[in-house]
Amino acid sequence: MHKKYIAGLPFLGGPPVFIYISRMEQQIVKRPFVLSGGGARGYAHLGVLKAFADRQIFPEAIAATSAGSIAAAFIADGYSTDEVREIFHRSKIGLSMEWRNWSTGVLSLKTVEKVLKQTLRHQNFEALQFPLYITATNFINGAQSVFDKGPLIPAILAASSIPILFTPVEMDGIPYVDGGLSGNLPLEPLLPLYKNIVGVHVNPIVPYNPAGGFLANVDRTLHMAIQEPVLKNKQLCSTFIEPQGLGRFGMFDFKKFDEIYDAGLQAAEETLRLSVG
Repeated sequence: MHKKYIAGLPFLGGPPVFIYISRMEQQIVKRPFVLSGGGARGYAHLGVLKAFADRQIFPEAIAATSAGSIAAAFIADGYSTDEVREIFHRSKIGLSMEWRNWSTGVLSLKTVEKVLKQTLRHQNFEALQFPLYITATNFINGAQSVFDKGPLIPAILAASSIPILFTPVEMDGIPYVDGGLSGNLPLEPLLPLYKNIVGVHVNPIVPYNPAGGFLANVDRTLHMAIQEPVLKNKQLCSTFIEPQGLGRFGMFDFKKFDEIYDAGLQAAEETLRLSVG
């Protein structure tokens, strides 16, 4: 650990006592973060947060939706980025989606729910180490809904339930679906309370490729449809990171965890390097 001499002080009339303070402790900075959705590309959030942590910059609050809410929940629960990375590797959380049927949704998040229940130390918002705001979309009126109190896991599942693919998650009689539909860079919960927001968006729009295939076109269509609110909220971030290297990955590329993580890490490291000259 790097240390810095700050003073030689007399102690009870004796010789000076040399006092040292850790540079790491001196330089800890807290910033609010907003983490977008993006399916498998959400792994990049861990790489981004790792780069900031290496610079002793940690979240004071996080607003997140969809895939971003999963990473955010672990960090707010006190896990380090390295620990979350190990959990994701071990549990293969992105691959644990069970097939259902077309009447309600072809996939289920039951196994994801199981992993969250087994690994999260605290499962209520109030017990987390800092404020966490998770957004989902009210499937009745399309409005953005913010969850920051009560049970954590239902909010994560609601925020991650892409319509058609997943069954809506019902809470208090209201069905909720993926928060990206009502705002995939959900700054709104942070704006009244925090400044110097770090925005992380993991869905760069890449040049159109007519040979991209069905899933690539679904991915592109979805993110073009919800791009306008992202562009608006991007302007409200003091730091904005959108790793361009993620353009070669799809929402369902869960087997490419390490490559996606590295893309987030490298983009954030470059942003931080440029910010300090």
